[in-house]
Amino acid sequence: MNRRAFLSLSTLVATHGKIAGELTASMAGGDCGPLTTVQTTHATDLVIASLADIPTTARLHKWMSDGGSPLLRVNAAGILAKRPGRGSAAAVASVLAHDSEVRHLYSTAVLARAGKLDWDVAGSLAVDLTTAGPRAGFVAARLAAEALNPRDAGARWCAAAMLRDLTPLLSWEN
Repeated sequence: MNRRAFLSLSTLVATHGKIAGELTASMAGGDCGPLTTVQTTHATDLVIASLADIPTTARLHKWMSDGGSPLLRVNAAGILAKRPGRGSAAAVASVLAHDSEVRHLYSTAVLARAGKLDWDVAGSLAVDLTTAGPRAGFVAARLAAEALNPRDAGARWCAAAMLRDLTPLLSWEN
């Protein structure tokens, strides 16, 4: 057992456990409503991912692909991206590659969290990274670190895609 990961998850559960427990119970009952109102946080997704059973995980896969709203699809993707194993990671990557609304919302969340940016600024950057201007190096450094995030396959995918798009803006001179 990875003691550091266990302690980290224990802290997250203590902090976000109530809302995550309520969301997980709703999902287990087939109610996607709470996932359609607001984008869940990274920490909440981590806790839900640790609590979700096999039927709930299957339901999340369906919502991620066929959900009626972008918020439902991105929230399902965000939770599944924190599940262990390559199956969920591959499915999340496929959705991010093909669903521009989910990709925009997920990229905004990655930029806001990893770059410590205001949500609106992160959303603008997610649409057009050329607006990063003098912040391009800072954003690239944050995305490079996020591309190695072992607990979020979606964040890794988004960070790598944004780094690819940001590269032409970076100065390689010392």
